[in-house]
Amino acid sequence: MKILNLYCGVGGNRKLWGDEHQVTAVELDPDIAKMYLDLYPYDNVIQGDAHSYLKDHYKEFDFIWSS
Repeated sequence: MKILNLYCGVGGNRKLWGDEHQVTAVELDPDIAKMYLDLYPYDNVIQGDAHSYLKDHYKEFDFIWSS
């Protein structure tokens, strides 16, 4: 499943999804985005505005988590 994790922070909810999914995470704060990537190095991490990314890419994902 392709998952979009908006406003990902350091991935508190991400740990529940396992490693069998393709996850793209979006975080505005570059320091927090780096911490997320350190914890989940196989995820695609986008440092930017989650709302803007959602508007442009929502059709690419099977599941969207926003919190």
